[in-house]
Amino acid sequence: MARRLRGATPFLWSLALALTPKDPKGLALPEIDQTFVREVDEEYRRAELLRLWRRYGVAAVAALVLGLAALAGWLFWQQRQADAAGRAGEALIDAMTKYEVGETAASRATLAKLADEGPGGYRTVARLMQAADAAAGNDAKRAIGLYDAIAADSSVPQALRDAALLRSVRLGFDSLPPATVVARLAPLTTPGNPWLPIAGEMAALAQLKAGNVDAAKILLIAVARDPATTASQRQRVSELAFVSGVDRAQLLPPGTPAPDAGAEVAAVALMPAIGPPTAVPPAAAPPAATVGATEAAK
Repeated sequence: MARRLRGATPFLWSLALALTPKDPKGLALPEIDQTFVREVDEEYRRAELLRLWRRYGVAAVAALVLGLAALAGWLFWQQRQADAAGRAGEALIDAMTKYEVGETAASRATLAKLADEGPGGYRTVARLMQAADAAAGNDAKRAIGLYDAIAADSSVPQALRDAALLRSVRLGFDSLPPATVVARLAPLTTPGNPWLPIAGEMAALAQLKAGNVDAAKILLIAVARDPATTASQRQRVSELAFVSGVDRAQLLPPGTPAPDAGAEVAAVALMPAIGPPTAVPPAAAPPAATVGATEAAK
């Protein structure tokens, strides 16, 4: 029926126009009954919709079903992830509690499982706790290996990778060549890096240990002037830089007034006699700063 109507539509329109009364100028009169024309037009529209449904209807329904199935699958996956994170959080808290009360064996077993199978950040936290546990047990070699693995893992957030790198270098500071310490900490000693105070101090000590006083001065000045440096660390670094030959005015943070010259002379007079940095035995320089670096990196 619809096909016959589509074929008859031009003829019906012609018939309707032929039967329409005309005025002397050839224009259709307003009194024409348009009912017949509307019925033909509506029938034509219904026929077109039916044709489109027969051609695309099944595909449209299939696409809708697939979309709803994908949405349901995504919501299910989200719920599973949330449930897994909740269980991992509870397991981590349980491991920490057991460790604090001395049940280290049970705590380590839980941490090992989380480090292997834990979701997202819980796995990283468990790995960091394993490394800290090894360091606390004086197993420096294992701790350094665990920290290095975290620092090299691109799936770990950069801040945690940097923290692991600092801990690794701190644990191996006495055994690593100064050049290796400086090279490993180089990315963290750039201006504006949040780890500059800790990494810069350790790198400066390594440079002094190697006899590179000028390179150490640059790092010490950067640490002393960094706004993130704590007051105690700034004082420690400033004293080390001052005896290395750095002008005290260069160590002041931006916007800080210069110290009184008389007070500076008095401070120098009260300082204990210290030889030049290059004359300090390698074992004498690191402890004062590395202890502070350890506390800040914890």
